[in-house]
Amino acid sequence: MTPEEFEKAVLGILEPVPVMTLATCASDTPWATDVYFARTGFDLVFFSSPQSCHCRNLAANPACAATVHPQAATWQEIRGVQMQGKARPITGMEAKVRATAAYLGKFPFARELMSNPSAVARKMATVSAHVFRPWRIRYLDNALGFGARFTMRVEDGALVGAPAPEPEGNG
Repeated sequence: MTPEEFEKAVLGILEPVPVMTLATCASDTPWATDVYFARTGFDLVFFSSPQSCHCRNLAANPACAATVHPQAATWQEIRGVQMQGKARPITGMEAKVRATAAYLGKFPFARELMSNPSAVARKMATVSAHVFRPWRIRYLDNALGFGARFTMRVEDGALVGAPAPEPEGNG
């Protein structure tokens, strides 16, 4: 698999799939939650309450993992993306505007929420924009063979090197 094929395959999953499972851990207590996300490159933007379990975990330990996968009816159709990285609240007005634009671009229903300024003000007071930035992406595609996996590093939001096939039994 070439770097271009890897990127196309990963973005082909991240673009249409609306939900990622975010796994966090703090005080030796793991937690996983599903959140809607939108991508900006390989960064994944999501909105959550700072009081949620996953955001409290991220405040204590920003290291986390995420998975994104479409539904599959058979084992041969299983494909997905598994990522390791860090997540943090988005700061700065320009970054928040870009994140919101990406999110609204993927989720038009969210625009309806913003059509009522007073409702938006109340809701926006309870959530904040966050970004998950992966440092490792694993692509799994059983159509290429049972458990076929390829991994690439990510630095500053860009893929680095060539996809490395992973041996079976490597998670």
